[in-house]
Amino acid sequence: MVQVIEEIEQALAGCYPIIYLNSAEEQRMVDLLRLLAGKRGDNLPVVTWSCTEGLDGSYANEGITDPGTALARVVNDSRPGFYVMKDLLDFAGEPRVDRLLRDAYGRLRARNDVFIVIVAVDKIVPPALSGEIFRIDVDPPGVPEMLVHLHEFNSNTASRKLSDEALEFVALAMMGLTLNDATHLMHQIDQIDRSEKITAGLVSRLIDGRKKRAVAGGGSTCLEYVSVDFDIERIGGLGRLKEWIAVRKDFFTHEARLKGMPVPRGILIMGISGCGKSMSAKVVANAWGVPLFRLDMNLLFSSMLSSPEAAFYRAVKAVESAAPAVLWIDEIENGLGVQSGEGVRWSHVFAAFLTWMQEKSPLVFVAATANRIESLPAELIRKGRFDQVFFCDLPDKKERTEILNIHIRANDRNPEDFDVVHLTNKTEGWNGAELELAVKGGRIDAYAQNRPFTTRDIVKQIDTMVPLSATMKEQIDMIKDWAWDRATPASEGKGPGVLFDENELRSPTDA
Repeated sequence: MVQVIEEIEQALAGCYPIIYLNSAEEQRMVDLLRLLAGKRGDNLPVVTWSCTEGLDGSYANEGITDPGTALARVVNDSRPGFYVMKDLLDFAGEPRVDRLLRDAYGRLRARNDVFIVIVAVDKIVPPALSGEIFRIDVDPPGVPEMLVHLHEFNSNTASRKLSDEALEFVALAMMGLTLNDATHLMHQIDQIDRSEKITAGLVSRLIDGRKKRAVAGGGSTCLEYVSVDFDIERIGGLGRLKEWIAVRKDFFTHEARLKGMPVPRGILIMGISGCGKSMSAKVVANAWGVPLFRLDMNLLFSSMLSSPEAAFYRAVKAVESAAPAVLWIDEIENGLGVQSGEGVRWSHVFAAFLTWMQEKSPLVFVAATANRIESLPAELIRKGRFDQVFFCDLPDKKERTEILNIHIRANDRNPEDFDVVHLTNKTEGWNGAELELAVKGGRIDAYAQNRPFTTRDIVKQIDTMVPLSATMKEQIDMIKDWAWDRATPASEGKGPGVLFDENELRSPTDA
């Protein structure tokens, strides 16, 4: 709220008599202006107008619901105050309303005690008025404002009182939501059965559900909420990447940001198809306990959307409103690669993406995946936009064993009942998706015969499948060669500087 008040004060200092607060929170804006009036010392009254109720305050009995008549009355009377016009921009573009706004600007700018404050969400200001209206994009409530609101609810409304510590956690988790959203969620928490303990996980699920609905209702057709129901231990191998995710868990929080700690910005995961790139992106959200949203780059550039730039803007703003959150961009090269787009549409979205990556909300983490990172422009993958570029290679022997064990357990069997060593040896060059398919295929065959599946069933699947590493050998070899010294291996014990001969490190005098 402090930042919004400062921006309004700048508008008042510049003698702007018409201010547009871009916000869906009408009551919050009214309360903010009352706070500002008290801060200024003049205690200007705050009068509101809507197309259904008309003007309130000293005009309450007049029923002035017509926007033109209401504007004319305010300007002609010129009584000091903040006049909050809730529906005015819905009538913008009508010659009479536009003319009255321009007249108001001309007559009131020398007064500095009569202000027309328009409150609306993402409305278009007519070009003729754009230079006369001071626009302020209002951010969602910050932690201090949210905490005050929650304390007020807890004291005056809640039947089940929460501790100060619990309220602080809830306030942090609610970042990105409106005060109205916070009130609804507090009512939900208050109605939880008394026998059920209110835990951090329960509160987080309620809040994440509200953030999901907020993004879904944000008008972005190329953005979807992704439910993640598996944890980091369900990924076989990729030890270095999993460690990177685990170490940064406590840094992707409001608390860490308030302490001035470095907040993770994003990772780019490239590699061979079926080796866990998409799963890793999903696991980031699960490991950090935040919602996950997927941006469909193909849909962004489809003929369904007349303006990819506007669609991209709506999508990232929707995710920022749900922060902290993870934005997953799958196969990013299909949308932002140098050969993926053509003409002005692509260049505008690419420029918007670069700018947003540099200036985005700190608590939106970007997890991007790519099969062909070599097709991405250098500006996209330079340090400062992504914290790290990981390469997911075909799993080695140890990793294949881990993956087989995970999928055997996922199919309700004990790996100790299988000859996993034999299965591992037979699947040299297989990726994780192919190993999963072999286990599932074995289970299906056995189920058709009304018996538990065994090692022999999985071997039968292996013998009838041709892995991608054989089908697309040349392409995979090219990807591995390109990534060898350009990306950090996601698996432990791989990559340059890891696979080395200790004898090479000895000086001639050591021999």
